[in-house]
Amino acid sequence: MLTLLTFPGSFNAPSHSPYCIKAMCLLQMSGFDWQPKYLHDPRKMPLSRLPVLREAAQLIPDSAHIQTHLEHKGADFNTDLSTEQKAQSHAHIQMCEAGLYNILVHDRWLIDESWAHTRAAFFSGIPFLVRGPLTRKLRKSVRSKMIAQGTAQFSEQERLARMTHDLNALSVQLRDQSFLFGTHPTATDAAIAPVLDMILNLPVATGACELLKGWDGLPEYVARLRAATYPEF
Repeated sequence: MLTLLTFPGSFNAPSHSPYCIKAMCLLQMSGFDWQPKYLHDPRKMPLSRLPVLREAAQLIPDSAHIQTHLEHKGADFNTDLSTEQKAQSHAHIQMCEAGLYNILVHDRWLIDESWAHTRAAFFSGIPFLVRGPLTRKLRKSVRSKMIAQGTAQFSEQERLARMTHDLNALSVQLRDQSFLFGTHPTATDAAIAPVLDMILNLPVATGACELLKGWDGLPEYVARLRAATYPEF
């Protein structure tokens, strides 16, 4: 059986990480038997992050590499997609992981009220005596990365303007379909919907959360993906 090494869940999601949920959705869609193993500290994992798929003695890190591995085993996550649609799929995933994901990270870690909830949910397994210094160090590192990447340098209004363009692109692609490319989920949905889901379930009502909640059709799309592909353990 395949084993997914993953962060545990929080905020109404089966994992802290949208990339871990992406891997979960892909495993659900693949039809292969699998089980989760929950970890708090990924430092000993390949690439020092999660998710990691374990098959026998092999460890496959990174959700994109996990997708490729499952495809080599026979899974098809893009059934009936044309060459043009596959290119569109790639572009939408890159847009989400370069834009919407960073807004999620910003609002979880850098908004003080939200960070209090994030710290409590993500680091409850860390011994109390080291939890404070460790989480302060991690938050400082995340802030530096968000500044270097650019998201933390923008004003709230500027972040929401950029997010609006991304949500509009998703709405145009979705139209009146159940999923981004038709009647059944594809790899695109597995990558994008978990990020949207986590923005919707931010522990405080940030501007990004409120913008997405009020966006016609996208919260309903996320609910459909949850029902179709999220695991129940």
